[in-house]
Amino acid sequence: MKFGLRDIDFTRFTNHVITQASEDDFSYNIPKSDGLNHVFLSLTNKDKKRKNSLLLEDETDSEFVYVMYSGTPEKFQEEVSTEVVVGDNSKLRFHIFCAGAEETIINHTINVKIGKNSDVQISFVGISGKDIKTVVNVDFLGENSCFNAPALLLPEAEEHFDFQTFINHNVANCKSKQVVRTIASGNGFANFFGLIKVAKNSQKTEAEQVNNNILLSEDATINSKPQLEIYADDVKCSHGSTTGMLDKEALFYMRSRGISEKTAQNLLLMSFIEEVSNAIESSDDYKKYLQEQIETKLK
Repeated sequence: MKFGLRDIDFTRFTNHVITQASEDDFSYNIPKSDGLNHVFLSLTNKDKKRKNSLLLEDETDSEFVYVMYSGTPEKFQEEVSTEVVVGDNSKLRFHIFCAGAEETIINHTINVKIGKNSDVQISFVGISGKDIKTVVNVDFLGENSCFNAPALLLPEAEEHFDFQTFINHNVANCKSKQVVRTIASGNGFANFFGLIKVAKNSQKTEAEQVNNNILLSEDATINSKPQLEIYADDVKCSHGSTTGMLDKEALFYMRSRGISEKTAQNLLLMSFIEEVSNAIESSDDYKKYLQEQIETKLK
């Protein structure tokens, strides 16, 4: 399941504005009249600190794809901070795709502030990289808003992926949902930490957090720690975590029907991640690209 360096081809993204920048940070102020979807290609090839910002004005609907990939096998570290502010009555789909080389180290912190009556999704797919850490901090600032964070981690060999979320329900009548799935093979390591915090005055909050994991080898490691911190009494909040191996009975059944062991394993793995891939609300262009990259990784 080795994932090597590859060209990132987004020429098929006919409905997006594409920006390629190996050195630059990004700063977007998207007005109501924009009506466009954006792709930002970030070539990571040396030690660097990046500060990004994305502002959606009131009554704006936009998709933003942030691709982080490596152009060199040499060791380096990148520190990235992304500030996301979503105005009132707006909708944002912000998708992060990370494909680092064997020696790539990336620490990425995303701070999200959400106004009232808005709908925000931050998705993350980690395909490769030596040490990839992603931290998502979310603050609800207005009522009747929604946030969801589907995420997929696929560490193998000596790769180390760390995904952390801190969801702060500061006001009433908001919803959040997180679905995080991990498949670890070889000596791959993954860590998930998720905290949902509901303030005292945040009644009618609905929050869900689920982390499911599969280990494909005895040497792989997955840590999971979902947490709830609730100070309001009229809420619906849940969290859960499971970690295990592939279903041996399902594998045996498929093998008995003439399906090869590798094909059977891949079918079960694709079924396992289906909830996350279906939850990612994106254009067909990005969905198809993502599916191709995941299938290649799992071969």
